[in-house]
Order: sequence, then structure tokens, then C-alpha cells
Amino acid sequence: MSKLKEILALVRSINEDEFQEQLTHGDTLDDVYEELLFLANKFESKKKRTAEIIEQISNCFAGDFFNYLPISEAHDELDVFCMGFNTYIEELKSAMVSKKLAETINEKLVEEKERSEQLALVRHQFLSNMSHEIRTPLNGIMGFTDLLLKSASLDPEKSKQLEYIKISADVLLVIINDILDLVKIESGQLTLTNKPFNLNLLTQLLYDTFLVKTKEKAIDFKVAIDKKVPRILNGDSIRVSQIFFNLISNSVNSTPVNGKIRFKIKFQEEEDDNFILKIILKDTGLGISTEMFKEASNPFTKQYEGAGLGLTIIKKIINIMNGEIVVKSKINVGTKFIITLPFSKNDHHLSASKSYIDREYSVPKIDVNAKIKVLLAEDNRVNQLLSHKILSDYNFDCVAVANGKLAVEAVNQEDFDIVIMDLMMPVMNGYEATSAIRNMKDLLKKNIPIIALSAVVNDTVNDTCKAVGINKYISKPFSSEELYTAILSLIIRE
Repeated sequence: MSKLKEILALVRSINEDEFQEQLTHGDTLDDVYEELLFLANKFESKKKRTAEIIEQISNCFAGDFFNYLPISEAHDELDVFCMGFNTYIEELKSAMVSKKLAETINEKLVEEKERSEQLALVRHQFLSNMSHEIRTPLNGIMGFTDLLLKSASLDPEKSKQLEYIKISADVLLVIINDILDLVKIESGQLTLTNKPFNLNLLTQLLYDTFLVKTKEKAIDFKVAIDKKVPRILNGDSIRVSQIFFNLISNSVNSTPVNGKIRFKIKFQEEEDDNFILKIILKDTGLGISTEMFKEASNPFTKQYEGAGLGLTIIKKIINIMNGEIVVKSKINVGTKFIITLPFSKNDHHLSASKSYIDREYSVPKIDVNAKIKVLLAEDNRVNQLLSHKILSDYNFDCVAVANGKLAVEAVNQEDFDIVIMDLMMPVMNGYEATSAIRNMKDLLKKNIPIIALSAVVNDTVNDTCKAVGINKYISKPFSSEELYTAILSLIIRE
């Protein structure tokens, strides 16, 4: 084979292997030239494309991520590489867009979080202010009612009327607390007390409360309590009143003229630690749907007046009391509620409850040689009179001032055994006044016991009181016994 044929065969094999091309079929010098020219053009094209690819990749390293590599018509290995690179760029672009979207979403979430926190702060402040404004007059109503109930000269009719005022105020206080503790209620953190109460008296008062309205509508309203039910139970009487009050109120409002309401309390069983009672309320009212009861979204308020807090809170209270509630109802026929509630056995509470049963409300006064001298800082005149009366009944000397600044001056000028400090006062509030007293030079004066007696009720009030040096916090409305016990616990030393 001649050298020309060998060169031609070599070039043709390169073109066939590399480019899948065979241009000529002869073995002349023109064939060799044409094959070599084709090969040279291909190499030059690859060289230029390779330079472009390197430049594009360099730009990517410099930060220009979204330039695609060119795809030629050759469909060779460079094009395969370029297609793979472009796919990577697409994925990178998608990832960058997703990252930007995520950053935008995060920014919006941060803004929404800040907005929610601001709204929560505004709501918290509103509820605190509302609490203070409602609790302050309510303290006067409940306080003076308790004082009047202690009167030995009170006739039975007036005593019963005062009991109506007391139970209505108690229910109103629960409603206020429920509004303030709405978040806790929704999260199941509602707390209960466990004190002795007279179930017969509570039920009678509730019956009398609705008697006028049931007579107006000619409703046959009867209440029955099983003889086996203990006369005195331990539990949260206010919450029990709230359950009974709301259910009876709903029935009275939904039952038409000449209808019937039956309210029964039965003894179901006795366990080692509890008495289990069954409460049945049956009416011939408008009825409620099963869906309404399951949702418990305050259904009564949508149809009837005076529905109270509705099934939502009632169900939660019963659940916290480890009880159960079942409803059976037919629209325009009537509703039957069946509630089971446990009440703990507690001999100490039962023995200590005689004063409640017999209405002996007074607490023994401390036997001291000299009267205890109390400084009362209170800007509300009614509550000032109430506290002064309570303290006087316990044989305490009481000096009252109208703001924190006057309280600081009084402590500085006179000797007191204890200070009772309202928190929200003009000129100087209770926190500021306490801080001023705690910074006095006189050792006895700076360490005087201080009780915060305030209508401020929120999650931080206790911590704030402790931080400024207040020894004990009591919320309004308060009982005279609660205040008396708190005073003795702070001034009596072993």
C-alpha cells in the first residue's frame, strides 16, 4: 500500500470513529485533501466550543450562575457535556429560587410572629385593664355582702336576698376569670379549688334564682336531690354553680311556655377516695343537634338569650373535674344532659366546714396586748371603706391613704406593723411605693411586711411583686378571712 493510501485510510478512520463521517470513496490526492480539510475544520470547531465552555464555566465561578452552555448540531461528546451542565444549572436555578422563596416565607413568618406577639401584648394589656376596672367595684359588692351576711340581726328574707347577690357575684367573678384565663382554658390548664360546700344550699339558691322566670313562663320546674347524696361535699363550689347555672339557664331560655324542666342529683357510687354523683337535667325545650354538642362552639348563644358561657367551658370544666357529660336531644322535643362528677372525701375539710353550714362566718381574733397597726394604701373610696371595716372588725387599727407616695410618707413618719398596698394608684403605684420602702435606711421600716391587695390579675403580677419585695399577693375580690389569715402569717413570729 502506498503512503498516500495509508494517510487516506488513517484520516478516514479518524473521521469515522470521531465524527461518524466518510466524505470520499476514492484514493486520489483530492480525496486526501478533502478528508484532511474536514478533519481540520472539526478540530477548529471543537477548539472554539471548548473555549466558550471554559469561559462560561469561569463566569459561573465568578457568580454568573445562570448562563447555559451552547448546544451545537454536532451532537458530540461536548454537546453531551453541555446538556449535562445545563441540567445542573436548571437544578441550581430551581434551588436558588426555592431558597429565595424560603427566605421570603421566613421573613413573612418573622413579621407575622412579631405581629402576633404585638397583638398578644395588646390583648394582655386590654384584659389586665378590663380585669382591674371590673374587679374593683366587684370587690366592694362581694365584700360588703359578706359583711352583711355576718350580721346577727339579719332576718331570713334579707339573708336569702344577700345570698342571691353573693352567688350572682361569684358567678360573675368566674366569668371574669374565664375571660382573663381564656388561653389557659383553651389549653386545659384551668385550676380548681377543693373546699367544703353545702350542695343543698347551693342548689336551693340556684332554684330560687330561676323561680321568677319559670313562673313567668309557667314552666313546671322541679329539683330533686337523692337522700344518699352527702350534705357537704368537697370541691369547687363556684365551678359547680357555673355548670348548674349555665345548664339551667339554657333550659329556661329554650323551654317554651307551659314546658317542663327536671333537675335531679343522684348518688351513683362511692369509691375509695371519691363520691360519684350523677346530675340529670331534662327539659322540653327546642333541643340541640349532636353536631352542635360535639363542636361545643357556644351553640346556645346563637339561638337563645342568656346562655352564659355555653357548652365549651362547661365541657372543659367537667373534663378537668374528671367527670363526664352526655347529651341526648331531639329538635323541638327537648334535651337531656347526664353529668357524672367525682367529689373527693376529706375528713379535715368536712370537720372544718361546720362554720359554713351553721353560717358562723367569723374567724377568732388574735389575742394581743396591743392592737395591730395597719397602713392601707387604696385609691378607691368604696374599697378603702370595705378594707377599713374588715380590719376594724378584727380589732386592727387602720390608717388609710390614697396613693403610694402618701404610703411611703406614712411609713417614714409612723410605725406600722404591716402595709396593705394596692398596685394601681395615682401619683405613685404600689410597685414604686414598695421599692421606695425597701430602700429606706431604717432597718425596721424597710423590712415591714407588705401585702399587695389588687385587682390586677395576670401571669406576671406574682413575679413582679416578689421582685420589688412584696411579701404576699391577694387578688380582688377577696374574703375577709383570706386577708386576716395573710396578715397573721406575716406579723406573727415564732
